[in-house]
Amino acid sequence: MKFLVLYEEMASYFLNCLEYMASQGYEIQVIMKKVNPVAPFDFSKTHKNIVITERESMSQDELIQKIKQFDPDLTYLSGWIYKPYLKAIRSLRLKNVVIGFDNQYNGSLRQKFGALYFKRTLKPFIKAAFVPGQKQVEFAKRLGFGSNQIATNVYCCQTDLYTSYNEQTNTTKRREFPRRFLFVGRYVPEKGIDLLWQSFIELQNEFPNPWELWCIGKGEITPIQHPKIKHLGFIQPSEFLPVIQQTGVFVLPSMFEPWGVVLHEYACAGYPMISTTSVGATEAFLEDTKNGFLIKDLTKDSLKGALKKIVSLTDAQLQEMSDHSVQLSKKITPQIWQKSLLKLAHEHA
Repeated sequence: MKFLVLYEEMASYFLNCLEYMASQGYEIQVIMKKVNPVAPFDFSKTHKNIVITERESMSQDELIQKIKQFDPDLTYLSGWIYKPYLKAIRSLRLKNVVIGFDNQYNGSLRQKFGALYFKRTLKPFIKAAFVPGQKQVEFAKRLGFGSNQIATNVYCCQTDLYTSYNEQTNTTKRREFPRRFLFVGRYVPEKGIDLLWQSFIELQNEFPNPWELWCIGKGEITPIQHPKIKHLGFIQPSEFLPVIQQTGVFVLPSMFEPWGVVLHEYACAGYPMISTTSVGATEAFLEDTKNGFLIKDLTKDSLKGALKKIVSLTDAQLQEMSDHSVQLSKKITPQIWQKSLLKLAHEHA
């Protein structure tokens, strides 16, 4: 079976799912946007059944010709932003086109007009929608897809990798739980990283404790300097083990995150977590008080309060939360991802 992937910015977690499909004998052609220097994931080593081409290297006609020559049985379209992808799908009338997106429906005029445009111009060429969670299912229905044309689980982390991190560190953490918070993400306002730094520093001043805050990532916000805050820069996921060995609780204080695969990653790795209801993935991977704390209204005080709750827990309580995160992480795997996708194309996993 030939599988065409028309992607925006590829991340290692999506490639991991493609690797799984390739291992099952699928021939996969990926056309994607050039790698983002802010998140320079390494895609140099892939399965022999996967061919990756950066779309910037092709004209519109060359893109169409490449797709025509590949003659896919199934096509996955990442969103509907890149017009050359849309033109190719319409002109070639590709079969079994599945669109993936993480937009949450908010009822804005822009979304309502966008839905009308989509139904008239794109829906006739697209068979089904592949989305991460229930908030996106509502949007898919507004775009004209029936319930039997929608599947969840479009985002799946590198479950084997992060589960292995938990297996390699679990015994040590059970002896002494690491008193370090961990943030992983871009240093941009919407991630709430500056609010996290402020909340953590205030907590240290008002309620002195041994906890530290380690941060992986980079971006437009200048890192704040503090004796108990450590900035590690961008790190490839395959090189996370030393950090995971030394940190214990994951924090993602985003002001808005359509999904947030990183929550799945650190659930697999066995982390108690703090996040916000504005992060879509909390519907699957964060149960308030059971494997962490969920913030409904993000403010400096509410975030500081959640941090303080973690600091006040015993090792045994933290480990119980860790175990619950691992259980929640099993909701989505590459096998479940493939089954969900192929069901939309009326194939059988």
